[in-house]
Amino acid sequence: MTQNRFKSWALWLAVASLVVFCVKEFLKVDISETVNGLLNVLLPVLVAFGIVNNPTSANTL
Repeated sequence: MTQNRFKSWALWLAVASLVVFCVKEFLKVDISETVNGLLNVLLPVLVAFGIVNNPTSANTL
């Protein structure tokens, strides 16, 4: 079952989103206000999607 989780694109998307969000917040990366607002909404949603995703079922997300 663990191998299925590591093959899941949603897991890797969530991990990448979490890394980008942490880098943006803790290192105070300077980006435009519009992009910053978009990332503040989009990145936590992608992380949550990766958490609730079920990689053991090919038919459902």
